[in-house]
Amino acid sequence: MNWGIIGYGEIAPSFIEGLRASSKSNLVGIASISSYEYLKKKRFYNDTIIYSNYNDLFSDESIEIVYICTTNQLHYKNVKEVLNAGKHVLCEKPMTPTLKETTELCELANKKDLFLMEGMWTRFLPAYREAMKMISKGVIGKPKLLKIDFGFLNNWPSHRRLLNQELFGGTLLDNADYNIFLSQDVFKEMPIQIHAHATFAETGVEDACSIILKYPSGGMAQLYSSFRCQTQQEAIIYGDKGYIKLHEYWHGTKIELNLGKRTEFIEYPFRSNGFEYEIEAVEIAIREGKTESDIIPHSVSKEVATIMDKVKKIVKN
Repeated sequence: MNWGIIGYGEIAPSFIEGLRASSKSNLVGIASISSYEYLKKKRFYNDTIIYSNYNDLFSDESIEIVYICTTNQLHYKNVKEVLNAGKHVLCEKPMTPTLKETTELCELANKKDLFLMEGMWTRFLPAYREAMKMISKGVIGKPKLLKIDFGFLNNWPSHRRLLNQELFGGTLLDNADYNIFLSQDVFKEMPIQIHAHATFAETGVEDACSIILKYPSGGMAQLYSSFRCQTQQEAIIYGDKGYIKLHEYWHGTKIELNLGKRTEFIEYPFRSNGFEYEIEAVEIAIREGKTESDIIPHSVSKEVATIMDKVKKIVKN
């Protein structure tokens, strides 16, 4: 399948590495306004067209799907542009900052019979997929508690995207959404209670956030995200028969399974860097004529956006 990329953020080179590890994928073009001269000069991708504006890439009839890798504040606008150009879309998460905008984009994709998915790549990783299979089979019993920490120490200046309000920075849209996506995958229902607390950087964006979700089944999730300190970045799912720990869960390859008296460690190494699994799943879905992914359907993106809307309202009051 022929891909185009708009934007050349920090994640773009990693995505391209994953794309090239897939035998059925081909990168036709990259469009970047800010990085055009840099990409032309460095010649990293000699077999790829480098565009100085997005419209030229949208006009390339050979491109079937576009990966959106621009900064957060541009995602809503860019997704609409790509869909209106008649191309499928994989949009780096978050798709948008609100339920209203996310719903609008999903409806547009369905109307145009085009594929649209929010790029939460973690859900496609082999260790993650195996952990979800174990949970669904009842290996650890019924999930009761999910504990996640995703913290890192930010050293970027305030004008960069993490702390920049104009670029929709803040921990909620940067790493807290990973936690919420996992929580929804574990409990598979909407929470009935949400509690949240946040601290704020001088720029006004959240630099740490603690969220507690209570579910109708009785399950609870304790979710922490931060730019203020490095944490273990682990996810632990406790059931009534044992627990599963995902080490460095958002990009990890190792599962720890404890069923009381024994602990087992299982490795699931990547073929490349992990992005290949998301890319291949997207291509399969498109070839099957689907407008959404079975692993990240539109309904899940809307669930996460609903929770995020409520968390934002809570921490800003």
